[in-house]
Amino acid sequence: MLQALKVGLLIERSNRKNIVALLAVFVIVFGCMFFIKAQSVGDQLNEKRGDYYSSRAVLSKFQVQDASRDGDGSELFKNLTQQKSAVALQIASLTVENYPMYYEASYRIAELRQQAFDMEEYEKVEDLLPSKFQNSLNYLYFKTMYESGKNTISDLSHYIPFLLYFFSLVGVGWYIFMSFYTSSILLDDFEHSSIIKGYPVRFDQYMISKCIIAFLYVVAFIVLIFISASPLLFNGLGDSSEKVAVYLGEPALISSVYYIVLCIVYMIVISIFVMLLSIILNVLLKNMYLTLFVHFILFFLPIIFPSIISMFPYNPFHFMNFNEILNGMPLDLVRPVDVTMNIGLLIMSICILIMLFVIKTFFSTGRIKRA
Repeated sequence: MLQALKVGLLIERSNRKNIVALLAVFVIVFGCMFFIKAQSVGDQLNEKRGDYYSSRAVLSKFQVQDASRDGDGSELFKNLTQQKSAVALQIASLTVENYPMYYEASYRIAELRQQAFDMEEYEKVEDLLPSKFQNSLNYLYFKTMYESGKNTISDLSHYIPFLLYFFSLVGVGWYIFMSFYTSSILLDDFEHSSIIKGYPVRFDQYMISKCIIAFLYVVAFIVLIFISASPLLFNGLGDSSEKVAVYLGEPALISSVYYIVLCIVYMIVISIFVMLLSIILNVLLKNMYLTLFVHFILFFLPIIFPSIISMFPYNPFHFMNFNEILNGMPLDLVRPVDVTMNIGLLIMSICILIMLFVIKTFFSTGRIKRA
């Protein structure tokens, strides 16, 4: 095993694929920082102005009615009018930086929306408003912020808020990134068979050594994310205890740091899953592009056809975009599915053990031969 690791490290040290992958991580992090700046992402004031126009669009679904307490307007129309007024209060409070008032207005909106779900004609506007579950997350978050008297808002130009934002998006592309990185995990070394020939090892030992080396690079990718974002420390560290609303079997609030740790754990498990799957596909298909093709088909099918998630809720590929699981996306499907990160980790861990068994049982005979 040590011989295999030494040979692998010798080869991977000068492998351009690893250099390109490290550079890609660096560029993606910096690109995200510039995108936030250019598009004013996280600018609460601009976002609430957009919400105000949305609330006007929602009211346009109804004929003009008297929204006063004793008026002839429907209960839903009165509710939506109050929502619009509360959004205007959000804008005013952000403008004068009265953040306790902002949280109070946000809590009021979530409360009004919670009441609106059971009102007649709600189906006319449901596509223009947050889903019932997403509103439950908002309700929990703003209720807690209001009752605790919080007087600050998150600033994405600070270190921890930026990392929170970045890791809240990384689930979309991590599986794809790892698929590209590992698509030729075995095929590359056959080009250096003259080097490997001097260190004959069992095939299973060779593959385990490849996984260990690839895993070390995965750790380097994750560490590089934190290093690349370090210039933001000049703007400030940010609040590490800032709460995030997530779904963990039920709506819950966790700290920013805990959310980031959860994402890193999931990224590591997904990385191991993808490595082992790429090894099996490399051995069976003997082609990098076919390996990538299979990876993409398995990943994108649930995205293109969300009904597959309802039909096969424990398919491991449903859990690859882990941010959606944390946001409770499966609960908003036409046929809701109650799955959590814990279930995803359990299913992927079982799949990892199965793939290890397959590799050990069927791919461990003989020695590495010249391609």
